[in-house]
Amino acid sequence: MKKCLLLAALFMTFISPDLLAQNLLKDAVRLNRDIKESKAEYKDDLRRTEHKLKKAKKNAKELADGSYTKHQLSKAERKAAKRVEKIKDGLDPRDEISDKLRRDIKREKRKAVDNWLAE
Repeated sequence: MKKCLLLAALFMTFISPDLLAQNLLKDAVRLNRDIKESKAEYKDDLRRTEHKLKKAKKNAKELADGSYTKHQLSKAERKAAKRVEKIKDGLDPRDEISDKLRRDIKREKRKAVDNWLAE
């Protein structure tokens, strides 16, 4: 009985460090993964905050120079021009025709592949 208990204790001392090391390694990998994920999350927040700060500094500088309204007016003009171009492009019937043809070709390709797979 004492020999079995001694043998079991000896066996446990040899196996326990390996199990402990595996758990530590798994915990270290999990911790490293969590750190990387949180860094990426905070990096995005930091980037957004820095962008807002730069924009505020630029606006303050433009207000001091007196060019803020000129800049905002040109920005509005560019946006309006983009909208007009987008509307013009949307009204062009050639785009609708080419989109329809592209969809038809994709549909035919899918049917051909489905038929080939069914054979």
